[in-house]
Amino acid sequence: MLFSSIPFIICFLPLALLIYYYCPRLKARNYFLFAAGLIFYAWGEPKHVLVMLCSILVNYRIGLFLGETALSPMNRRCILALGVLINTLLLFYFKYAVFTGSVVNKIMRILNCPQFQLHLLNAALPLGISFYTFQSISYLADVYKKPEGAEKNLVHLGLYISFFPQLIAGPVVRYHDINEQIIRRKHSIESFASGIERFIIGLSKKILIANSMAGVADGIFAFPPDSVPYYYLVLGVICYTFQIYYDFSGYSDMAVGLGKMFGFTILENFNYPYISKTITEFWRRWHISLSSWFKDYLYIPLGGSRKGRMRTTVNLFIVFLTTGLWHGAGVNFVFWGFAHGLLLFAEKTLGGKIASAIPNRPLRNFLGHLYTPVCAGLLWVFFRCGMRQSLRFLKELFTLNPGKETVMLFIKTMINAPFLVSCIGAVIFSIPWRRIAAPYRFIVI
Repeated sequence: MLFSSIPFIICFLPLALLIYYYCPRLKARNYFLFAAGLIFYAWGEPKHVLVMLCSILVNYRIGLFLGETALSPMNRRCILALGVLINTLLLFYFKYAVFTGSVVNKIMRILNCPQFQLHLLNAALPLGISFYTFQSISYLADVYKKPEGAEKNLVHLGLYISFFPQLIAGPVVRYHDINEQIIRRKHSIESFASGIERFIIGLSKKILIANSMAGVADGIFAFPPDSVPYYYLVLGVICYTFQIYYDFSGYSDMAVGLGKMFGFTILENFNYPYISKTITEFWRRWHISLSSWFKDYLYIPLGGSRKGRMRTTVNLFIVFLTTGLWHGAGVNFVFWGFAHGLLLFAEKTLGGKIASAIPNRPLRNFLGHLYTPVCAGLLWVFFRCGMRQSLRFLKELFTLNPGKETVMLFIKTMINAPFLVSCIGAVIFSIPWRRIAAPYRFIVI
């Protein structure tokens, strides 16, 4: 069930709010939210609720083991490793087993060893499994650091993992950010009204901008790249660049708004990423919860930047290759992550030289504001298409292919007044005008 769907807006959400506030005690409200999360999750594929319930039960039990202060450090490390392994295997089986099998089979065919080929069943991917698996791993890691943080109440942990506002599209919520709110939280008319406002903003981003951008992007990407004029290929990149931002940030806004309606404060997930001056800054502003998760639970445990330049570089590429794989099982996602890692490495290595080569700060900032969205937009092509099609797309774009007139005329029909209004809105709402105008405010007496 999607937040933008009619059943959710006119049926599930009003009924959930009515029952939630009818419950007299916080304990009953928590039990209801846990059940509501399971119902929400079961709407599309009921059998996958069993996967989530198994994940909750296993992580609850492992968390209790980690909470035992009498355990030796070695035993606690082994239990944490077991918990991480179980969660990783669960995610691997549903999301990466088929991809891994196809890669292995290709290698076996190249090596002329058909007897070693793998035959794997294509299991349906449970919705949101990447998010709740990462949340489970972060919970175990936090309990490992602070055993007193182990959750004794199964429903509380279940509510954390199955909380429906952030279950499908994030943000990735840390347990230590929300556990106090599960035990005690305040409800007010002001917070509820703010939640409704935020939900409407997110819904508007999704419906009015993301869907409009998606219509044109889908039309352009549906044609073979060599049949589309290069300027429409550029338009396709721009539309998809805005589509993916307003889609993701719209769902995050709706999640924050829904959280406020139920008394929870969910951390922000996007902070105007397309105004960044570097790709490094872009990743501080884009999908903030995921970036910080990888930093705290992968980059720093690997050694971060504390073990020399070579190790830092290796850690950086491991993180971004994993980031690419997290988003999807495919060579194109691996390349997308690798390319972002390469850009970050180049910025760390050459950033000082570029700054000294362009001493004029306004010019340097202008070029940075131009460079970041262009690089991010071009790499989004690999996020959307397979590897081969992405390379063909970029080849035709940079060779200024004139395309076919029939395709050009068809794409023209999609560029109407509502689309142009959406384009203007996409540009306006991707820039924090209040922050830009702040230094120039004055008081009129």
